[in-house]
Amino acid sequence: MNIILNSLSSSLTLALGLSYFAIAPVAAETIAQSQIFGVAAPACESQTQIGLNICASRWAKTANFLRSLIYEEIYSRQSETGRKQLKLIEQNWTAYRESHCQELTAPFRKGSIYPLLYLSCQARVTNDRIADLQGTNNSQLTPDVTAQRLYTILKQEKLQNSAGQRQWQIYQGQHCQFESLRFSEESQTARQCRDRLAESRLRELEALVRIR
Repeated sequence: MNIILNSLSSSLTLALGLSYFAIAPVAAETIAQSQIFGVAAPACESQTQIGLNICASRWAKTANFLRSLIYEEIYSRQSETGRKQLKLIEQNWTAYRESHCQELTAPFRKGSIYPLLYLSCQARVTNDRIADLQGTNNSQLTPDVTAQRLYTILKQEKLQNSAGQRQWQIYQGQHCQFESLRFSEESQTARQCRDRLAESRLRELEALVRIR
């Protein structure tokens, strides 16, 4: 799939006119930096709130465009049953992204920073989906550490039964079932998939805690 990403880089640049975007994996640790697959956040020329909001919008749109291209490529190689399953997974992932980003930005909904936070969230979660479609990510934690930190944050923030958490659990189960069939020849397991997606979820919840 990395070959696909390389071949799509020029298409994204031409289609969106964003030569300063990087098709990754890319490394970082803030709004513009964290170890992710997908599209790197742009280096915004304007540091005004309006300028940052515009950059975040471009980031979200570019990440979503890349995701759609990868999705369509995978979709085209599926059986009829596989296509129906993939469509359902994508619908539930979209619902999760919206629920999570709404939860993350709820305290800032009336502020000028809201577009920056919401659109950056959309871009980050979309990058996670790009990694999921490839069956990979930049894992850094052991499953036990991920599970403990995830449990702690969910409990502290009272998010165990939130809309975002419920949608993510549905997405995780459906995607990992699909992946176990898709990557069966590469010895991928449902457990490995669940652990990988849990780490992505942990990163997003940690971002929620930092922002709040």
